[in-house]
Amino acid sequence: MHSMLANARSILDKYGQQHLLKFYEELDGRQQEALLSQILETDFELITRLYNGLAAGSHDRKLPSDLKPLKSFDWSGCSEEEKKRHFDTGMKAIKDGRVAAVLVAGGQGTRLGYDGPKGTFKLDIPSGKSLFQIQCERLAKLSRDAGSVIPWYIMTSQENNRDTVEFFEANNFFGYPREDMFFFIQDSLPVVDEQGKILLSDKGRISSGPNGNGGCFAALEKSGALRDMERRGVEWIFLYGVDNALIRVADPAFVGFTINSKMPASSKVVKKARPEEKVAVFCYCDGKPYLIEYSELPEELMYKRDEKGDLVFADGSIAIHLFRRDFIEKYALSGLPYHIAHKKIPHVDSCGNHVKPEKPNAYKFEMFMFDIFAYLPDLVAFRVAREEEFAPVKNAEGEDSPATAKALLLGLHKKWLLEAGVPEKLLEGREVEISPLTSYAGEGLDVGEIIKKLETAGKRVVL
Repeated sequence: MHSMLANARSILDKYGQQHLLKFYEELDGRQQEALLSQILETDFELITRLYNGLAAGSHDRKLPSDLKPLKSFDWSGCSEEEKKRHFDTGMKAIKDGRVAAVLVAGGQGTRLGYDGPKGTFKLDIPSGKSLFQIQCERLAKLSRDAGSVIPWYIMTSQENNRDTVEFFEANNFFGYPREDMFFFIQDSLPVVDEQGKILLSDKGRISSGPNGNGGCFAALEKSGALRDMERRGVEWIFLYGVDNALIRVADPAFVGFTINSKMPASSKVVKKARPEEKVAVFCYCDGKPYLIEYSELPEELMYKRDEKGDLVFADGSIAIHLFRRDFIEKYALSGLPYHIAHKKIPHVDSCGNHVKPEKPNAYKFEMFMFDIFAYLPDLVAFRVAREEEFAPVKNAEGEDSPATAKALLLGLHKKWLLEAGVPEKLLEGREVEISPLTSYAGEGLDVGEIIKKLETAGKRVVL
């Protein structure tokens, strides 16, 4: 270990990060070795370059002057014949094993006031199911309908990988075939303070964080997940985030539409609820697909309307994408740009005290998934109904909270039941949840059996 220590000191001297060994002598042998390994595995050259370039203010994206709206395809305007054609195309692709689902689940439930991986968070619905279980059962139902199991790739982080895997193990993977699940870990990067010094999360551990949702592409390649997909014959990758309670995982209509469009990629969008809504907006820049953050969209474009009175830049991203596998393989290691975030990061100070800051004190460096769009020749936006497919669980209360997600999910299930012919009086005063194993998107409901169950059921019901 003496040579490891000498090498570590040499590196830290070079980059002015000697403070990382300040408490070295207080650690036991195992802790010392772990810290030295972390130091030797850290890319200090990258961290220095990112800090010098991004923290100085150059992280602001240059706003293009020629933004044009990206025309979307509205699913609700499709004829029943067209909908069936796209759905059948998607179901055939799933049945043939050409579709995989990739879940980005590296985050913790910190903003929810929840200690654990966000996917393990349980909604206050009659079944009490977690986000992971809801998604798993939707995949199981779709796989059963297609007659072919959809391979599920779950990206975790170094912070939550163990807890995530143990959660699935403790729940017997919710009945999903273990051989068709592939867990992989995204890379992490050290966190630096406002002077560029790497923080310690403990006396013997460097503070680090996941490298952003854009890190999924490199992680898919490095982990062997892309090779596993190739072995299985997967051609299309359905990519989504963990925090949408209404996500239609591997949606066959979306898959089929994209295949029929002959595009290499597509994204689901919803119509903005209001001009100021805090969602990124799809558009073109220099003829290429582009996603501009709500905070960067010029005000004159934010409020611009067409001759019909509709917003010109109206399609908001809900972080659901479909990519052809060969496209991801080509650009997985292309090196997406890094972005910077000013965060409140707990750490150990120079006296060895644990500090929980009340205001942002450090920088995290992250890659964003949408930056890979720059390599696309074109992209098709698939507009869906917000109330049917978008119930984000991000904040502890208020907008995009567990309470709003619960209301949207149960509201959608009530709509399905009414459309199926269940009398409204049987639903009054009840919270009625439809299991994903019963129906993927409102289809196949046995009204007679449902009515019988509701006539003797309590206030909270799972069908």
